[in-house]
Amino acid sequence: MSQRFQHWSPMHIGILILTFSSILLFTYIGRKNKGKPIQKKIGYWIGAALLLNYIAYVIYRIDSGYWEIRYDLPMEFCNWSMIVTALALFTGSRLFAELSYFWVMAGSINGVITPDLQVSYPHIYFFIFFIAHSGLVLGSLYIVFGLQLYPRKWAVARAVIYAQIYFIIAFLVNSILGGNYGYTMNKPNAASLMDHFGPWPYYLLVLQVLGVFVFTLLYLPFYFQNRKEDAKFSLK
Repeated sequence: MSQRFQHWSPMHIGILILTFSSILLFTYIGRKNKGKPIQKKIGYWIGAALLLNYIAYVIYRIDSGYWEIRYDLPMEFCNWSMIVTALALFTGSRLFAELSYFWVMAGSINGVITPDLQVSYPHIYFFIFFIAHSGLVLGSLYIVFGLQLYPRKWAVARAVIYAQIYFIIAFLVNSILGGNYGYTMNKPNAASLMDHFGPWPYYLLVLQVLGVFVFTLLYLPFYFQNRKEDAKFSLK
């Protein structure tokens, strides 16, 4: 059996380099081919890869005899992030693009930086996990910088409201099934930032405050851009 994946091992650093190199490459191609079919096709390919990878995960869990309703429903925050990211890539929806950007860059990206992974290479779940999380980061940043679907005014408020809907639903599902979707009942087993946020339920409150703060930081570059556009519009 594969050993637990080690944070900041040479393999982990290699995955980080590959992830962010792919982001730079695909974003460059998308921007260079603005308005051409290839720009949208790259988004379709990334979206399809995310969905197919999730299907592979479900098949793996069922085939291995591990699938359980309290662990394997598409109720993790990364699952919801995957859904809005794929929808944004397929439809070009500005709302889904905003949710993808804030949710992935404030939450799902931690799966790449501090992966909660019990196995390592060459276990099949190693590939499923990193295709999912690295693919989310790639897809989210391609949406914003490759397809240039930038967050609009009040994007932070929309991202926060929809995130609260997720956490309420996750908490209710966990209460019924005894699960831990969204870590609303317990912290991750692997070391994470949550270890510094106090016991349950205090770490949930800290997460909410931290989430708003991080969303705001992520929006700052677009805040100034939106102000410039508003100023230009008012002068016309």
